[in-house]
Amino acid sequence: MNQAREDLHPLIAWLFGLRGPDLKWELDTARAFAALLGHPERRFPAVHVAGTNGKGSVAAMVEAIARRAGLRTGLFTSPHLVCPTERIRIDGAPLALDEFLARIGSLRRRVAEGLHAGRLPRHPSFFEMMTGAALDAFAEHGVDLAVVEVGLGGRLDATNVVCPAVSAITTIGLDHRKTLGGTLQAIAAEKAGIVRPGVPVVLGAVPAPAVDVIERIARRRGAPVHSTPHEVAVETHADGRLALRTPEAAYGPLRPGLAGDHQVGNAAVAVRVAELLRARCGIVLTPETIEQGLAGVRWPGRLERLDGTRPEVLLDAAHNVDGIRSLARYLGTLPRPAAPGRRALVFGLTEGRDPLEMLEPLARLVGAVVAAPPATSRAIAPARIVAAARRLGLEAAEASGARAALESARRIAGPTGEIVVAGSLYLVGDARRELLGLSGAGHPRRETVPPLADDRPRPARNT
Repeated sequence: MNQAREDLHPLIAWLFGLRGPDLKWELDTARAFAALLGHPERRFPAVHVAGTNGKGSVAAMVEAIARRAGLRTGLFTSPHLVCPTERIRIDGAPLALDEFLARIGSLRRRVAEGLHAGRLPRHPSFFEMMTGAALDAFAEHGVDLAVVEVGLGGRLDATNVVCPAVSAITTIGLDHRKTLGGTLQAIAAEKAGIVRPGVPVVLGAVPAPAVDVIERIARRRGAPVHSTPHEVAVETHADGRLALRTPEAAYGPLRPGLAGDHQVGNAAVAVRVAELLRARCGIVLTPETIEQGLAGVRWPGRLERLDGTRPEVLLDAAHNVDGIRSLARYLGTLPRPAAPGRRALVFGLTEGRDPLEMLEPLARLVGAVVAAPPATSRAIAPARIVAAARRLGLEAAEASGARAALESARRIAGPTGEIVVAGSLYLVGDARRELLGLSGAGHPRRETVPPLADDRPRPARNT
């Protein structure tokens, strides 16, 4: 539901109103906050996952494998689709709203006391509060393993206070360039900030220039690097099943729980992470457990086909060019909806995205575009998306939000057609809320991402 701001619970409204620093981006506050909480991050082993795309999927896969092995798990991801409780999961389930509110209320009081005592350099931002809440919850629930997804970058991300047993970097692409740097090498240096001395790091399909940067940083820190394109042999079957062979074992054929050919690489990363966890932490993970975890993983909003909808609805979190290309490859494997049905794209974007570049890979795969603004102050005007769609020869229209866009898309697609929602996780979350009748707090109007300060140390010198 598109809940009005004044209808939010006061604690969530307060949480959504927090802002980070405008110019200085640092880990000082996150570290001081962890110390204020008694260092909960030291009470469990963790897997720390960074990357441009795929980090949420890999985190979900690793957590599913560990849970299948009988471990008590914690999972921290971002952003959420409907309600912030989704970001903090214990044994696969989001925190109950009552527990979430009680925890945020407690942390609010502790932060006030810490500021008064001079133990915090500033008030934690929204993301820092969520990270602290997750680590505190994992410690209190006694998890055997926490899987923690980086919010942005890695080197200065609040999650970089965790103590990983294994780290992973899924992919490196030219995303968030204003914040992380304008080249693959600069972005790789930021994401390689999660590499810890002596802790193995698993790489996915990372471009060679980025691999060079990560390997240089890893060598200086004595961290072993495991590149899945070199260590994992993949065999895909015509029926969609997948077989993997690593230096340690063979897996499959199995049908992954997450659709799309891009998930093959994510599965390879998750398997190597699981194998290294077994070696480093003594966790009992059999090949059968790993196979069952990969087959059973569920991750809402990632090529998620909703049951029982007419027309059919596919939700996908693709929000940058690489993600859109993965979505296009998946759509290209599907039959076009039969006449008179059509495939209608509900599409929204946030700042920093080029509508023409984002739409072009999908132009031959959809019949019409309905542009809607994601529920964030960073939303691009739908008129810009409509103009780009029409330049590509597509029928296009504007809508005021997810509900109106879905209504328009239904009329275009007809009962035998298909609706695809993509371009922004915020929009995907709003559509999921509408279609499934979910309730939730929605999103902060803006999760502040501080720009790089001119005097900030350059990534190449932070190795």
